[in-house]
Amino acid sequence: MNKKNIRRQIIEVDESNVNEKSVELLHNIHKKLDDSPALNGGFDKLLYKIDGIEKSQIQIVEKVDMIHEAIYHPDDGLFARIAANKATQVESTNRVEKNVDDIMAWKKEAEIVGETCEKEADELQLKIQKIESSIENIEKFNETTTATIKWTLAAVGGAILTVLFKLFLNAVKFLP
Repeated sequence: MNKKNIRRQIIEVDESNVNEKSVELLHNIHKKLDDSPALNGGFDKLLYKIDGIEKSQIQIVEKVDMIHEAIYHPDDGLFARIAANKATQVESTNRVEKNVDDIMAWKKEAEIVGETCEKEADELQLKIQKIESSIENIEKFNETTTATIKWTLAAVGGAILTVLFKLFLNAVKFLP
């Protein structure tokens, strides 16, 4: 069937019935209008809800603007803080690298100084050993010389005593 035919209602024209049916039809229409949510405050509710949506949308726009400001503000925004932190991090990294380079240079100098000190210590140790050896040789020479002088003096003293004793004996022979 055609849609137009389905929607149409065929009303039989009967004069006695027409009035009752019209009244009943009007009564049904009135009841439908009274029961209709759209006509009985529905549009007011719809307008109220639209106003609420509009207020919520304004609040959302304000919040989005605040978020946008918090993210993109040139001085206090998230991206500005990230850039500042990155710059600080790069600066700190550069300082650490410089300090590491300074420490490495100091370490090399300390190693060179340590090697020089070790060489000087070895040289001084050799000199000390030579001096100790020389002192030992001098002490041996001194002991030998002292012993030689003692024996020489003892021999000379004995020779003098022998000569004096012989002179004394010769002198005693000539005495009456």
